[in-house]
Amino acid sequence: MASLLYSQVVKMTLLEEHIKEREKELKELKEYEKELKECEKELYSKECVIQSINFVVDEASKKVPGLKEYEKFSCYLATILAREKQVVVVWLRILLDSCEIHLSKNFAWLDYDLKYIDKIMKYLKDISNNAPAKLSNVENAFTETVMLYCSAKLESRLKKLKDYIKNNSNNEHVKSFKDFFLTNINYTDSMTMISYVCNLYYKEVKDKQNKSNKSKIPLEFLEYIKKVGSYAGSMSGIIDCARNIQFKQLFFNVKVFKRSPVIINNQSIYSWKNIIRRFIDEEKYKEFMDKCLNKTKVMERMRKVYTDNTTQQQQLLNDDDVKQCIYLHAEMNILTYIIDNKINGRTFIAVSKKCCYLCELYINFARDQGYNIIVTGNHKKVYSGWKLPNVKDSNFKIRSLRYILKSLDQIIGKKLEHYTRSLPAVLNSNENSLNPNNSNENMDTYYKNTDKKIKKFSLF
Repeated sequence: MASLLYSQVVKMTLLEEHIKEREKELKELKEYEKELKECEKELYSKECVIQSINFVVDEASKKVPGLKEYEKFSCYLATILAREKQVVVVWLRILLDSCEIHLSKNFAWLDYDLKYIDKIMKYLKDISNNAPAKLSNVENAFTETVMLYCSAKLESRLKKLKDYIKNNSNNEHVKSFKDFFLTNINYTDSMTMISYVCNLYYKEVKDKQNKSNKSKIPLEFLEYIKKVGSYAGSMSGIIDCARNIQFKQLFFNVKVFKRSPVIINNQSIYSWKNIIRRFIDEEKYKEFMDKCLNKTKVMERMRKVYTDNTTQQQQLLNDDDVKQCIYLHAEMNILTYIIDNKINGRTFIAVSKKCCYLCELYINFARDQGYNIIVTGNHKKVYSGWKLPNVKDSNFKIRSLRYILKSLDQIIGKKLEHYTRSLPAVLNSNENSLNPNNSNENMDTYYKNTDKKIKKFSLF
């Protein structure tokens, strides 16, 4: 009887300990959720402040890492999948006898996009299945399909190049390009052929730079040339990869995964004044606001950032009920999958536009945790509306959040410390498209045959 009573006491004691432990876990969970919610609100609030007063936090990175052939293919694919102002991300995952193409973008996938992707995949499988033999009709159809899909964005880039040429027509580098252009093109109003010649010119200039390490051609001009030429170069690079017998099995067993965008329309954030006042007192806040009121570009960014996405009404800078539309950037969507599935090997993520500063910070944190993430540069700009990835590992999430907030605090603090200095104006966006380097000698023939349905454009 005594033995039975003793066992009951032990069970009751263990049960009480278990209940206390469970209560402790629940308490810690509630504290974690509270901290996470508070920190996320703080993050989204500070993004708005920084975009307004310090849009560009540093010089853009132009360093392009050494890439494997299939990684270059990802870059080419990202270029031809991005329409107008869309950002598209491609991650090519090579498996034993197949491959997965993971796609993500900052807008919803439309039926038009899905049909286009299906067409591209079919063309690539057909080209690969018949390699090393060439299917001119299929490659022709592929080129025409890509140009029709990308024509609006290419035309926008062509207009920028044309404006530069018009404003700098007397400069030697523009005259030199014009001579090269007219020598190498027969159809001067063909957007496809213009892209092709720009790609040739850019490669020639880069080859000379690599040999002499000197160039009198302005980087701004070369960027315009590079962006226009990226379409022809990407199409050539994709066809080269599809023809490569080494990749035959991969193209035959390819699966495409399209990740859905994550958007929250009414995220609560702290007001402009709430955040600024955490760093300076009321008197300095008034002085700071006087400076901001005299900066046209700063005020324009503030109005844009603090406009309610739903009502399109301007929100007060000292309002307690400020809303912000936040969304998961395309590269963060792919990275969430990689982290959730603990994929630690070399992972190259191709992006149609260079990563923003917040994506860069998150990628750097992931690298510190052992993830070998590689991207092709960043533009050091902070955009409001950037959403933190919702990874399964809660410890990873809260630590990444603290890491980013620490950097943002330093940026705001430094800027407010020097608030009497001039505030930066908006800079042009640095879009990313890898310089395609291929040896396809017959692509000019295909380009000449794909302009029947494509809008004409005169560069000169």
